[in-house]
Amino acid sequence: MKKQLIIIQIVILFLSLCNCTEVKDWQDPINNVPPGPVSDVKVESLHGGARITYTLPDDNDLLGVKAVYALGKQNQELREAFSSAFRDTIVLEGYADTSEYPVALYAIDKSRNESEPVHVTIKPLVPPVALVRESLKVNATFSGLHVTWENPMNKAIALSLHKKNDQDEMEVFDTYYSEATQGRVTFRGLESVSQDFKIELRDRWNNYAVPLDTVITPLYEQEILGKDPVTGVVVWTQWGWPGNQPDGSHLYRGDMHRLISGRYINAAVDGIEMSGSAYWHCSNNVLSDFVPGESASNLFPYYFTIDMGKKASYSRFRWWMRDRAPLYSAELPLDFEVYGTNDPKPLAQIGDGSKADNLKYWTGWPAVGGTDAWKEDWVKLADCHMRLPSGATSPATLTNEDQVFVRAGIEFEIDADKTSMPFRYIRFCVYSTNTNVPQFMISELKFWGAYAD
Repeated sequence: MKKQLIIIQIVILFLSLCNCTEVKDWQDPINNVPPGPVSDVKVESLHGGARITYTLPDDNDLLGVKAVYALGKQNQELREAFSSAFRDTIVLEGYADTSEYPVALYAIDKSRNESEPVHVTIKPLVPPVALVRESLKVNATFSGLHVTWENPMNKAIALSLHKKNDQDEMEVFDTYYSEATQGRVTFRGLESVSQDFKIELRDRWNNYAVPLDTVITPLYEQEILGKDPVTGVVVWTQWGWPGNQPDGSHLYRGDMHRLISGRYINAAVDGIEMSGSAYWHCSNNVLSDFVPGESASNLFPYYFTIDMGKKASYSRFRWWMRDRAPLYSAELPLDFEVYGTNDPKPLAQIGDGSKADNLKYWTGWPAVGGTDAWKEDWVKLADCHMRLPSGATSPATLTNEDQVFVRAGIEFEIDADKTSMPFRYIRFCVYSTNTNVPQFMISELKFWGAYAD
């Protein structure tokens, strides 16, 4: 009986398949009827291009609108820009001047039929790369040139520095790429002699602005070494820190205290610029470290002081953060000040010499009555603010330019009117970090300038 039921089911299935209707073709029907043209065309001139708006034709199978154009006048390859049927605008970019250019607009349907062209003329405004050129400034700096510019439209540009080679011919020395609103770059490694330079700007369409030609003498500069290159002895010390100098005076000055074992300043002068394991690490300041019974997490500002071992004048410094995944997740000062002195006031001469009186002098912490009075006795060398080129504030939103910026080391200039002043002690006063946590993980730290003797 079961076998007969199975046979009956098979027969019924066969008959039902035979009676099936033809499967419906859901694709759009194909025809040879072109759509109507666009109408009511309006042109808005943009820097380096134009925005074209229009009214779409009333066609049920409209796919979109195509613009056919060329970026130049003579023998230029025709380009196409497309906008869907859900929009009424096409934006053209890449023009190198403010001449008039023809553009043909075609409506296209889903059968790929094209309407009759509608011809319009556009007249671009000054291209963005030329506007950037107007703001371009160059100045001599230590061992190189410092170049700044403004790029309010955040267009991608390439800035190339040219200098003469051994054959007395101009060639590219280095190229920097940027979309930053406030652009800046320093080209280093140049001799301190009068030289001819040329700076060129180009955009993504290889449009060039008028080059900037100049004659500049880069300032003399040498690296202020944190470790003796012959003996290997570390010259710099974290002033008063027991790991380097066992007087513990940092506790009187409020300098960064808690530190992971072995991660002393020595790791910041080992020549490894982006290390995930060898780095100078001072962790959270906690007020109880300095004042028993008091507690304060996220204590800002925090301080750390370096005894450079000998006097030097400073032009700039650069530090690399710990190479931790994700990139830019390790703590690093964001907003901070740099000070220098040769004669720090002895602890015994501050008030009655107690820790309490010293903390009032050496810090700005309200919990200890801090006044930051030490700043009156030191010379402020720089007011520093670290910002990524894109303006990103978290590892998740870093652009390629941001990643290159971080891995190259983050550099800060000493105020120009302070670069001739020699100092032995350098103190940092940090108001914020990239993670809002009061600590730092510096993989490598370098200073440049000139020794006093």
